[in-house]
Amino acid sequence: MLRDIVCNEIPTALHDHRPYAICAFIGGWVLVFAQHAGVPHGLALVLAAACATGLRVVALVTGYTLPRWSSGSDAA
Repeated sequence: MLRDIVCNEIPTALHDHRPYAICAFIGGWVLVFAQHAGVPHGLALVLAAACATGLRVVALVTGYTLPRWSSGSDAA
């Protein structure tokens, strides 16, 4: 991401519609809920990382991308 910013380009992670941040966000909530449930910290971290990584792998294998927003200029 830093390379793209230095090169004055939009970072790929922000415009290719792949769910990078969504997977990380869900993994973060798994960590919060696991810690709240009293799961040991190390295990909670492993569960959260496995969840985020698993979601990302599923998205890559299935070719899933996030829906694209239609701009107002597309409508006739």
